[in-house]
Amino acid sequence: MSDGPESPSAFAPGTFMAQLSESERQALLELGVRRRFPHGTVLMYQLEPDERVMFILAGRVKIGRVDGRGRELLLTISDPGDMLGELAFVDRGPRVATVTALEPVEALVTPSQALRSHLESTPRIAVALLEVVAHRYRETTVKLAQFPSLDTMGRLAARVVELADRYGRETNAGIEVILPISQDELAAWTGASRAGVAHALQSLRELGWIRTERRKLTVIDLESLRARAE
Repeated sequence: MSDGPESPSAFAPGTFMAQLSESERQALLELGVRRRFPHGTVLMYQLEPDERVMFILAGRVKIGRVDGRGRELLLTISDPGDMLGELAFVDRGPRVATVTALEPVEALVTPSQALRSHLESTPRIAVALLEVVAHRYRETTVKLAQFPSLDTMGRLAARVVELADRYGRETNAGIEVILPISQDELAAWTGASRAGVAHALQSLRELGWIRTERRKLTVIDLESLRARAE
């Protein structure tokens, strides 16, 4: 039997939904409605008010923020089981980023007030939510700290390592990653220009650390990439 959205194996390890018991997940699913979003759909907009939260049941999304100069910075990629809109939910402020579907997505859309009422009677789920917020903050802090201390190649190496750790599949040729993002999006995630990322990718290929094809990347020397990212 295939895994449905309620199955824990359908969710990425460490995500909010993966931390819940079957009964806790079912109670959460009853708070909202399921919706499907085609690839490229914006699920949440930066600066919009907190009115709803979402839980990804299937598919992946990118979370990006436009800075004061109009440049998009890709903050992270979220997987099945992740919660979307948690910061605005916690502090009731406007959203800090835009969420866009990288592929067809199914999500549970829940009114914020319904979730707040639910958390008042389920403290264990509230603690799980706090752990998610803390993890996101820690992850963002580490990435931001990399920007001034690493050059484009170092930042790209860090992103390639993350992709390999999260989505890599061991093969005879190395760790194969089917890229969920385009080269433009990889540049936004790296905090560099597309030309800069293209040049850094070429350097990594020449070093023999990676091999690239359209929407696919094979990591040949993961340890060298890790060292370059430090």
